[in-house]
Amino acid sequence: MKLFQRPVLLLSALSFFTVTASSSALALHFNHVGISVANLTLQRDWYNRTLGFSSLIEVVGPMEMPAASTISSTPGSVSKPSTIQAVQLQNPTTDAIVELIWLSSSTPASRLSTSPAAAAAVQGLFHFAYRVPDLKIAIKKLKEDGVHVVQPITQGAPYVNHDRSSFAYISDPEGNLIELVQVEYQTCKCLVELSHSHIRS
Repeated sequence: MKLFQRPVLLLSALSFFTVTASSSALALHFNHVGISVANLTLQRDWYNRTLGFSSLIEVVGPMEMPAASTISSTPGSVSKPSTIQAVQLQNPTTDAIVELIWLSSSTPASRLSTSPAAAAAVQGLFHFAYRVPDLKIAIKKLKEDGVHVVQPITQGAPYVNHDRSSFAYISDPEGNLIELVQVEYQTCKCLVELSHSHIRS
């Protein structure tokens, strides 16, 4: 089952609906989300099995990394070097990429992922999101697969172009929050009227 769908532009290509960016704006295209994990094998298997990802790049390892100095290090102390393993996974139907990194010296985050509100109480990145064609079907399948639904389907605020959205939150085995979003595109009344005027002419 295809849980995800390809990204589409939310704004019309017509000039009067186009947001004009500054000429100095960078041409940015989103590439991937990176997650530091406690168990690389467990997380990789979950994303592959549950969300339909497959391995794109695997860093052969573990590789040794130089010891990182920290503020808490005492003068003259020598930290042990860390080892690292990493993998990039890609959803074949959408090109969405997630990067999982295991570092031997990593520690669990203090962020609470029991709810989106609790996670947002700690500043910084607290979730990433994927758009799905049918949120009800996606959540139903994920529940059947034993995935923890942190927040059930909720109606989102309308977009500035009047598109409507609904969303839900799930979490991976290590508590990282993933938002699933369904956008219902509304036909702009002015575009319908414009189309009718062309037909009449």
